[in-house]
Amino acid sequence: MKKIDDVVPLPSKAQLKYHRDELAAFIHFGINTFYEQEWGNGQEDPRLFNPSKLDTDQWIRVLKETGFKRVIVVVKHHDGFVLYPSRYTDYTVAASPWRDGKGDLLAEISCSATKYDMDLGIYLSPWDAHSPLYHIDTQEAYNDYYQKQLEEILSNPLYGNKGKFVEVWMDGARGEGAQKVTYNFEKWFEIIRHYQKEALIFSTQATELRWIGNESGRASDPLWQKIRPEKLSEQTSLDYLLHGDPKGTYYSLGEADVSLRSGWFYHENQTPKSLADLLDIYLHSVGRGTPLLLNVPPTKEGLLSEIDCQRLREFYQVLSELYKRDLALGAKVTSSSEQSGHLSRNLTDGRNETFWAPDSEEDTYVFEIDLGQSCSFNLVEIREPITKGQRIAGFVIEVEEDTGWTVFARGQTIGYKRLLLGEVVEARRLRLILTNFQANPLLSKFAVYRTPAIMERKSVDSGLEFSQKNIAIAGQTSLISLSRMDGLEKAERIRITTEPGTGVHGVAYQDQIRDVVFAPGEATKSVNLATIEFSGQKEVYFYLCAIREDGRQSRTKVRVQGHLD
Repeated sequence: MKKIDDVVPLPSKAQLKYHRDELAAFIHFGINTFYEQEWGNGQEDPRLFNPSKLDTDQWIRVLKETGFKRVIVVVKHHDGFVLYPSRYTDYTVAASPWRDGKGDLLAEISCSATKYDMDLGIYLSPWDAHSPLYHIDTQEAYNDYYQKQLEEILSNPLYGNKGKFVEVWMDGARGEGAQKVTYNFEKWFEIIRHYQKEALIFSTQATELRWIGNESGRASDPLWQKIRPEKLSEQTSLDYLLHGDPKGTYYSLGEADVSLRSGWFYHENQTPKSLADLLDIYLHSVGRGTPLLLNVPPTKEGLLSEIDCQRLREFYQVLSELYKRDLALGAKVTSSSEQSGHLSRNLTDGRNETFWAPDSEEDTYVFEIDLGQSCSFNLVEIREPITKGQRIAGFVIEVEEDTGWTVFARGQTIGYKRLLLGEVVEARRLRLILTNFQANPLLSKFAVYRTPAIMERKSVDSGLEFSQKNIAIAGQTSLISLSRMDGLEKAERIRITTEPGTGVHGVAYQDQIRDVVFAPGEATKSVNLATIEFSGQKEVYFYLCAIREDGRQSRTKVRVQGHLD
């Protein structure tokens, strides 16, 4: 048997575990929840924080039951309000009436995580709008303050799942006008690795986890889980974050984050995303080889809302049904080249540790998969043995029909896991062609599924259209027209939402929900889009979504360009 060389960089044991976890939950809960806002200014009154029915057991139990493997809890957001009684600031839950000022929310969620054996991570915002030390003139003192908060969390055996954290999240967001404090990342990372050796770090630097480049939870193709460390900073382009680097020397796992609702904190007037939208997000995150970090915000009472819990249960049920039957399990596979001990039949043997490897160097590699009988399917899963490195950069999947071979799907990278959704077809034979790769390719799985009906690709016209896709803005309100092209004879209420879709975290627009009522025969309505002033020649993107009463949706990507000096 030939020795198969690794293609570096390789994922660490902790990164590989996160690949396998697939689903993680974000918990945004804090003073912003009680102010009905997304970003605080650090002057919010801590006396408003008083969740009357707080039950962290409910949070973790529901998330565990619906397939989530880890939870990242926001311990301190940009407002600086801390969810445990820190020794280094009085802006904490100790200043609130909750638990008579003796509460410790991080301890409670840690206890729940231990009870249900849920991996736990923390989000501790480097930007602190409340701290008087957050200024260029006192940045050394601020860095020390932040470091001490890290230490008192990560060294406390009462915090984490049995004292262990799997992730530390350092958001790179900084509001317009905030001091450009230089962070001492090197020292902070040293502290994290001293107390929590196995924890993955998320930051703007070259760390084990990186942002995927948007807040819509959708990864791109190609998606390389590697970067060049010198290219990671607060100024890294979204395009680089979206795609990674095919010549990368450091394994940095993209994390696709998105909120179940339009905002990150709970707002009563918002509703969870539709099941169809969640499944589409899953296909474009986990289905492109990277974990999905889904935010599920608790209410002011301190509970996950029942409508959110029900949506998570529906999501879990569909995903469970999806993988129940692999139509290609045990199917016959032939290939243009295979190595002894790493045969093509390994792709369908249902074992994680086996894989295919070629016996010779070729420009393309072709596999034919015989399902044994004609089957109806619309989803194909393929995987690389990522412990040997990410290699494949181009592939095509074909199905044999009466007229010959036709393309079912095509893509660029595969990585840990790739899901390809197509139209429902009836076929017995499929063909996988590897067209581009960095080194001799390896494959560990080829699976075929018929998805639940809700996941079937359907070309249903929403009958709605937004008039503008590009807006030049300077801190003002703009009008966007929404037109409906069918059902004009009846009155209809259409809900319009703005959803996070970029890394500016509200700098360029305000999250909002607007119900627009069309009268019978009325085709067009104007919608006010409130934006926030920002300076410089900035260009950002976000999403507008219009939802009809029958559930049909129209989403558009809107380009907003600022032009203030």
